[in-house]
Amino acid sequence: MEKPLKIKLHVLSPIHIGCDDVYEPTSFVIDEKKNKLIEFDPMDFVKSLSVQERQRFSMLCMQGSISSIVSIYKFISNKQIKGREIEISSGIIPHYKKVKDLPTNDERKVRQELNQFTISRTAYNSHTDTLFIPGSSIKGAIRTAYLTKLANVQNTKNCWNKYLHGNELENEHQIYFLIGKKKVAKRLEEDLLGGSFDTDPFRMVKVSDFMPVGDAKSKIVYAINRKRKASRYEARGPFQVLEAIKKETVFEGIINIYQPESLSKIKKPITEKELLTSVNDFYKPLFNNENEALKEIGIQNNGIIDEFKGMLGKSVFLVRLGRHSGAEAVTIEGNRHIKIMQGRNEKPKYLDHTTTLWLASEESKPKSNSGLTPFGWAVLEIVN
Repeated sequence: MEKPLKIKLHVLSPIHIGCDDVYEPTSFVIDEKKNKLIEFDPMDFVKSLSVQERQRFSMLCMQGSISSIVSIYKFISNKQIKGREIEISSGIIPHYKKVKDLPTNDERKVRQELNQFTISRTAYNSHTDTLFIPGSSIKGAIRTAYLTKLANVQNTKNCWNKYLHGNELENEHQIYFLIGKKKVAKRLEEDLLGGSFDTDPFRMVKVSDFMPVGDAKSKIVYAINRKRKASRYEARGPFQVLEAIKKETVFEGIINIYQPESLSKIKKPITEKELLTSVNDFYKPLFNNENEALKEIGIQNNGIIDEFKGMLGKSVFLVRLGRHSGAEAVTIEGNRHIKIMQGRNEKPKYLDHTTTLWLASEESKPKSNSGLTPFGWAVLEIVN
């Protein structure tokens, strides 16, 4: 085994790691004076109510209708509640007020607005509420980078032509369908790594969960869609409300790279140098390409890596994590087949690049692009 890599992960832009959890209407309130979301324990909240209030709240919860959620928001918002405080973007308070003022006799309208006010949580420890970066997220990011390195060395491009040989394909939709059915991505990985599970060298790479150094801060932000090139037509993706880890938050963890035993079936073992080099070689061009797209729509993003510029590729390695990192960051270069939705009743296209960007915003419908920020950028700093 090579020496364990002790690593600090520095967050450069908002990161949201999906965990299939949301802030439930019965467990938070928006404090308009503090400009915070207050998360509280529902049982503690119920205990704090008077007998009459408890009966009223119980009746609202028992209704079980979509419209009753609006009534619950109204009820909770009138109480003084203590709990975990989370910073919110400027657009959240008027959005919250809009939800509370919804007419409860229009179920369709209520359902639509509540869906748009669903607040997705980022990964956290359910016992302590501590934010963290799952090791699986980091391992997935470095695996994609390493696979791209292997694909470049082996000059492997447009793999679906090889794996779908012999099939008569009438259109791109059929190509996409067959890629899914035949698991082309999996077959490509097996070819690049020299086999399946028992011969996969990434079995020997162990990545711990990354825990915060100090108090990890998050913020409730909007994720909005913008076209990569200036256009009079807006991107089609509806906004989302996400909890994201804030810039300058630091996490630490360990990456172990084990070497296979002599009798192992692994023929292409991974070395520390190759792995780290592949990470920077993969993500730095993506970062530069995205910055060019951001400039075209009026966003300056170069400065986020200035602090680490002299160390990039040496002791610091650029990486991208989490939701809205872009399809390019999770696919192998030269073998991308990204589904691009078109207008209503039009067939989708399949390209080797995305045509839009997901960006963090203070508002759901910002009037300009100047304050928007890309998601997911971080650096891994080797500290041992």
